[in-house]
Amino acid sequence: MAHLEFKLPDIGEGVAEGEIVKWLVNVGDSVKEHQAVVEVMTDKATVEIPAPAAGVVREQRSKPGDVVPVGSVIFVLETGALAAAAPKAHAPAAPAAAPSKAASAPQAVAASHTPSKAVGARLEFKLPDIGEGVAEGEIVKWLVSVGDSVKEHQAVVEVMTDKATVEIPAPAAGVVLEQRSKAGEVVPVGSVIFVLETAGGVVAAPAPALAHAAPALAAVGAAAAPPAQRASDDKVLAVPSARRVARDLGVDLGAVAGSGRNGVVRRADVEAFAKARSAGAASTPAPKAQSAPVAAPQGATVKPAATPVTFAPQERETRIPFRGVRRKISEAMVRSKFTAPHFTVVEEVDVTELVRLRETAKALGAESGIKVTFMPFIMKACALGLAKYPMLNGHLDEATQEIVRCGYVNLGIAMDTDNGLIVPVVKDVQSKGILQLAAELNELAERTRAGKVKPDELKGSTFSITNAGNIGGILATPIINFPDIAIMGVHRIVKRPGVVETPQGDKIEVRQYMNFSASVDHRLADGADGARFLVHVKRLLENPGLLAL
Repeated sequence: MAHLEFKLPDIGEGVAEGEIVKWLVNVGDSVKEHQAVVEVMTDKATVEIPAPAAGVVREQRSKPGDVVPVGSVIFVLETGALAAAAPKAHAPAAPAAAPSKAASAPQAVAASHTPSKAVGARLEFKLPDIGEGVAEGEIVKWLVSVGDSVKEHQAVVEVMTDKATVEIPAPAAGVVLEQRSKAGEVVPVGSVIFVLETAGGVVAAPAPALAHAAPALAAVGAAAAPPAQRASDDKVLAVPSARRVARDLGVDLGAVAGSGRNGVVRRADVEAFAKARSAGAASTPAPKAQSAPVAAPQGATVKPAATPVTFAPQERETRIPFRGVRRKISEAMVRSKFTAPHFTVVEEVDVTELVRLRETAKALGAESGIKVTFMPFIMKACALGLAKYPMLNGHLDEATQEIVRCGYVNLGIAMDTDNGLIVPVVKDVQSKGILQLAAELNELAERTRAGKVKPDELKGSTFSITNAGNIGGILATPIINFPDIAIMGVHRIVKRPGVVETPQGDKIEVRQYMNFSASVDHRLADGADGARFLVHVKRLLENPGLLAL
C-alpha cells in the first residue's frame, strides 16, 4: 500500500486558492477512481474534485470553510497497486476555463486531465475528461511547436469544447515530441493530443480531472486572469472574448489597460480602447484652411459637432468560427424549435399602476440595500398564473412518455452575458415575496454575469421568462427553453394615450403599456391554455395589489 497526497490543483488564470465547501466522503471511506471526494469553490466556480485512483481516504487536511492555497495537500489517499507508480507529489491540473452563457444555460469545463501514460521519460497527454456531457474538443491552435522546450504549467495548446475555450498547460517541464492532432480537428476525450519528453526518467502522475466544474465557467468562456503582469511566456492576461474582439478590431492587447480582477483585460476594455482610438484619430485630421470664426447668436447654445459612427479599422469581412458556446446555444434553439411545435399568444397590459407601485417598492427596498426592478412583480404574477393553469408548468419526460406537471414554480430567467444567453433558475417562486425575489434575482444575476453561478442553479426550471424590455422591442416570439412547456417574453414599456373607465364615463389619459408574449409547446398544451394564463397575468399586473392575495 502507498499514500498519495492530493494537492489542490493549480487551475491557473489567476486562481490562487480555493475554499473547501464540503467533503463528499469521510475519512476511512473507500473510493473509486474518479469518484468525487471534495467540493471546492474558487472565485470562478465550484468544482467537485475526484479521486485520482481507487483507495481509502486516510486524511482530510482541511475542514469546510477553510481557504487553502493552490499546491496545499487537501487529502491523503491510501492506494493499492497504483501506489507503486504514483508518487506523492502531483503535477498540477490544467487550468480551469470559463461556461457563456449557458444557457439555455451551457454547462462548464474544468481543464485538467486524466492520468497520462508515462513511458520512460515520455508523457502522453490525453484530452481531459472534462465531464458534464462534454465528449470531445476542437484543437483551436498550438501555442508551441514540435521540438520546443516548455516549462511546467506553460500553455501548450488551446482547445475549444461546446462549453469553453481552455489553454492546456504542460504537466511537467520537457520537450514537445509530437502533436497528435492539427488545428481544426475535433478529438474525443481521452485521446492523446501531444507527447512530452521530460527531463527525468520518471514522470509524476498528473492530478486528476476536475470532472464536474461549474457551468459558470462556460458563461465566462475562460477563467479570469492572474495579477496584472505578463505571464512567463510574456502573454497578455485577457479573457477569450477580449482576445477575439482584439483580433477583430485590430487592437494590440498589450496596449489595453485591464479593468478585471487583478488586471485582466476584458472585452469591454478592448471595445473602449478601440472606440477611444477611433475618436482620437477622428479628432486629429490633416490641417486645412479655416475661415474666420462666426460668432453664435446671443443667447444661443453651441452644440459640439457629432462624432460620426464608423466601423473600426479591420478587414471588410470578419469570419468567426461557429463553435463553442455560440454553437451550443444554436443546437439548443434548433432542438427546441424543431421538436416542440411553438405557438405564441400576446397580451397588452396596462402597467401604469405597477409602475407606481414599483416606485414605492424601490424606496422600501433601498432601505435594505435591495434593488427592486419590475421582474420580481412579473415573476410573482407568473407563479400565481401557473398555480391556476398548471398545464404550462412542467416538462415532457421523453424517456417515460409522461407529461410532468409540477406543484412548485422554478423560473428560468434568461440573462444576456458577454458570452451568450444563460438561464439560471430561481427556485420555489410561489412561496417567496417580492423583496425576497428581488434580492435573490440581483445576487443570481451578478454571479451569472461574473461566471460564478453554480451547477444546480442552471437546471430544474418548470417555466422560463425572457426579458429584452430594457434593451428595446415591443414584441417578440420567444423560443421555449426546452424541455419546459412554455416561456413568457417581457417587452419594453411605452407611454401613449389610453381609454380609462371612470364612474363619470370614459376619458383619455397618458398610460403606460407593456406587451407580454407566451410561446407554448402545442404538443403538451393548447392555445386556450396559453391565452387564459396570459389573461390572468394581465389581471394581476394591472391590479398589482392582487399579488399580495
